Amino acid sequence: MIGRLLVANRGEIARRVFRTCRELGIETVAVFTDADASAPHTAEADQAVRLGAPLAYLDPERIVEAARRSGADAVHPGYGFLSENPGFARAVLDAGLTWIGPSPEAVAAMGKKIEAKALMAEAGVPVLPTIPLSPDGPVGPVEIAAPVLVKASAGGGGRGMRVVRDPADLAGAVESARREALSAFGDGTLFAEPLLEGARHIEVQILADAHGTVWALGERECSIQRRHQKVIEEAPSPAVTPELRRELSEAAIRAARAIGYQGAGTVEFLLSDEGFFFLEMNTRLQVEHPVTECVYGVDLVRLQIEVAEGAHLAALPPSPVGHAIEARLYAEDSGGRPQSGVLHRFEIPGVDGEFGLGARLRLDSGVLSGSEVGVHYDPMLAKVVSYGRDRAEAARRLADALARARIHGLTTNRDLLVGVLRHPDFLSGALDTGFLDRHPAPAPLAGPEAVRLSALAAALAGAAAGRAAARRDGVLGGLPSGWRNVPSQPQQAVFSAEDGGRLEVAYRLTRDGLRADGFEDVTLVAAEPGRVVLETAGLRHAFEVAAYPGMHPGMVHVDSPLGPVRLTPVERLPEPAARVTPGALPAPMPGTVLRVEVKPGDMVEAGQPVVVLEAMKMEHLIVSPASGTVAAVHVTPGAQVEAGVPLAVIEPSPPREPDGGPHPEGTGTEPATEPGTAAGPAAGTAAGAGSDPDRGADPGTHGGPEIGAEIGPEIGREIGADPGGEASRP
Repeated sequence: MIGRLLVANRGEIARRVFRTCRELGIETVAVFTDADASAPHTAEADQAVRLGAPLAYLDPERIVEAARRSGADAVHPGYGFLSENPGFARAVLDAGLTWIGPSPEAVAAMGKKIEAKALMAEAGVPVLPTIPLSPDGPVGPVEIAAPVLVKASAGGGGRGMRVVRDPADLAGAVESARREALSAFGDGTLFAEPLLEGARHIEVQILADAHGTVWALGERECSIQRRHQKVIEEAPSPAVTPELRRELSEAAIRAARAIGYQGAGTVEFLLSDEGFFFLEMNTRLQVEHPVTECVYGVDLVRLQIEVAEGAHLAALPPSPVGHAIEARLYAEDSGGRPQSGVLHRFEIPGVDGEFGLGARLRLDSGVLSGSEVGVHYDPMLAKVVSYGRDRAEAARRLADALARARIHGLTTNRDLLVGVLRHPDFLSGALDTGFLDRHPAPAPLAGPEAVRLSALAAALAGAAAGRAAARRDGVLGGLPSGWRNVPSQPQQAVFSAEDGGRLEVAYRLTRDGLRADGFEDVTLVAAEPGRVVLETAGLRHAFEVAAYPGMHPGMVHVDSPLGPVRLTPVERLPEPAARVTPGALPAPMPGTVLRVEVKPGDMVEAGQPVVVLEAMKMEHLIVSPASGTVAAVHVTPGAQVEAGVPLAVIEPSPPREPDGGPHPEGTGTEPATEPGTAAGPAAGTAAGAGSDPDRGADPGTHGGPEIGAEIGPEIGREIGADPGGEASRP
């Protein structure tokens, strides 16, 4: 029997395992890096062992030594970082500890995609044809007659993957993918396979004991992906019939038996009109395992532990009931670029179970109000999971909870998640992996009028806060804000909205009530420092207002049924700001300069790469916003840069007359984008990067989204800066 268990992971993943350990009466040990010294998972464990630098989660020797020092007798790898590193599994076993997972041999068998596909084909599992690519240097003379997907054999999580539609683009795609794969996994081996457009991403949860019993616990639909990174998952799939479910389950069980699998794992498939095909096998638990737990009424972590202790599974698995949907909530901007900073407030209304079974609304989170989200790990804040009698009920409950959530301090993908959950195509079950390519930018939850009313509410709440402070200080606190004994100028408040718009609010509080310019039909019902009630067109709306003046810049969050709004107060007398050089290309996030593609004096076209930046183990192309001349380059390869630091300066070309000659006045610039190119200095993203969205990684084997879970695995959004997959989430 296991008495003390160390979780070799962080954030939400570690907290999830700790919850089950507490129920089983098992003592817990956390490991933490210097970046996670104050993290929730560090505080929750019975013991915690410091590892050191941020990348130390990927050091097997330190983890095993931490287990020895803490007296742990078992190690759970979580589902990221080292969870699919056979060397780590072997080191744990060699240390005399219980390993909560499959054998090192089973992990190794599925660790290389090329070899794994060959094994699956021998086992009778359908696979797509493999197109070999040159293992070193430039790509050889490979013929492709249709679109293909270039993939890294050693990894996943969106790393080292490129879509190639034109044979002329193959060499460049292979070079870029190999470089990224080497950086993420320490292995640049690549292959290609036919690109199944319009396919669904379906995975089957398996669980096997040491006595020959293998369960297939149904399928999960994981087709809602952003640049090949999972965003929303559900169980069961709306596309899978009972007969197809039986076929998928049989194939998954054959896959598990072929490698003598033991423990929890996932077999992933692509499902198209042509049938289903093996994608990969994840030899660990998945980020999206809660939807299976909800539908099948099982605790997969508990079953993992019991199997590791030698328990027998029942002959048949439980039967599914109801429907569950999970949304991955990330700290990222609308372009998918990760965000960092303090999460001042984090509250999801209606949650009736944290990491718990039997909840209608479940929250698995690695952060709390006040947590700081850094730059070292995946920016996933939480998984929000809803359960209902049917799919429609689960989708509606989840969308409502996310829309009402109080998330202050960081920009998130909340609007994207709600937009998908309420989209008619999603609700009808018309899904495939290209869903977000077709519907990339849902409208913000708060429309223009909601933003205006929220700005008015913020101004009135600020005035109420001023009056409250005056009363506390005994300075004419009984007088209304802005009081004059004769009519005078209105009070003013100016805010900057998230879209860059300027909102000016001019108002007076008179004996007859509120008088606000542009709000003639709005009546003030109540105003307190944190809450304002306005009536417009006969409807009352309550606005919850939270101000964070200590931030730079200051920040005001306004939450209401009309939608969440974040405003930045504009100072009356702002501090002098540094002048920004026209044409400067700023770093969109902290990172390391990998390559500089231009030099001063070069002519560039709109969309042409200027700098390649690595952030969170993903490459990001910084492209020229317009045609012009490189006036300056401020960085060199290897340089560490902060967000906003100018990388280079592009001097736009003068506009041309219709005959192609220069405009006599020599002013103006060409359009910031051209057909088929990315927009904006940091928007250039290499098309086609992506991957099997849910793959864990280790320092030399993988890096990406599971970074939350790890530093790199499912973290890696692709080159376009998409935050990723299954990481431990910060």
